[in-house]
Amino acid sequence: MKIVSNRPTITRKELEGVLDCLINEELTTGSPVKSFESALSELTGQKFCLAVNSLTAAYHLIFKALELGDGDEVIMPSYLSVAPLSALSLTGAKAVLVDCEENSLMPGAAAIRALVTGNTKAVVVCHIFGCFFPTEDLDGLQVPVIEDISHVIGTEYNDNHPGKSSAFAVASFAPSMIITTGNGSAVFTGNSRHFSAMRDIRGGNDSLNLEYSITDFQGAMGLSQLAKLKEFLKRRREIAKRFSDAVRLTPHKIPYPYNEAFAYQSFPVVFDSTADSVQKYWKKNGVEVIQPLEHPLHYYTGSEVSAYPYAERLSKKLYSVPLYPTLSKKEIDMISRLLAGFI
Repeated sequence: MKIVSNRPTITRKELEGVLDCLINEELTTGSPVKSFESALSELTGQKFCLAVNSLTAAYHLIFKALELGDGDEVIMPSYLSVAPLSALSLTGAKAVLVDCEENSLMPGAAAIRALVTGNTKAVVVCHIFGCFFPTEDLDGLQVPVIEDISHVIGTEYNDNHPGKSSAFAVASFAPSMIITTGNGSAVFTGNSRHFSAMRDIRGGNDSLNLEYSITDFQGAMGLSQLAKLKEFLKRRREIAKRFSDAVRLTPHKIPYPYNEAFAYQSFPVVFDSTADSVQKYWKKNGVEVIQPLEHPLHYYTGSEVSAYPYAERLSKKLYSVPLYPTLSKKEIDMISRLLAGFI
């Protein structure tokens, strides 16, 4: 038996929605995409939403709306996907990286605040792997906060959906995310001026644009996925509870104790073993575990590795154990047994 690291949850309902679009020759950006955007706005509580074709595109629209250019800076975690850095490279602005806190997946608010200067135009934070970043700790910051809610879509944090209170939010719908449209993303804001600018740049009208739109069958697929979001989250949390209990008596660590509010887009474990022994153990037992962020962003900026010791350690020691709704009881039992037995 081979258990892959991740698998999208696609059912007949998604296939029917896509097929309807193809039958009706709805292949551009029409009513299914608009319905998907409206549903996402309602879910998150953000007034405006645009569906786009990648997470990099979502970040790029924000940076364009903020009119970033030479001399401007954006603070972002080093332990983060490459999408915001890729988008920023198109603007001439500079990334200012911040390390994780010790024994955490994320930077602390104090470290972020210490990096803010007159050149800072935005701050990126991420609720990584479905765990919450304490955004209230950045209240009063005089620059826009961009929340990456890709891993926590459909959850609640302090009685609100993550991303609701920030200037911008982004969410990826790649195959490894909680919901998927095959690829694609969404960008959220409550600012009508920024929304108008991003909508024009995305495309779909007569103005000069970057053509970042998604197709109607992606929108239809997203709507079907949203209809099952509560079920997806419930299942992920049930599996995560089993895995958390299995790890508890081993020398290995999960970054945070089990929390029934977390989304568990992944199940991250810091293994107290060499990379070679980790790979041998899991491969021998037919389970694919991966290092989700092998290269933190400081690798791409040419920064000194020693300046980001905690992000560097996570890139070497943290693995993602398979966790997705279509895991069978037999597979869950097997992974739990392997987690408990890896001493």
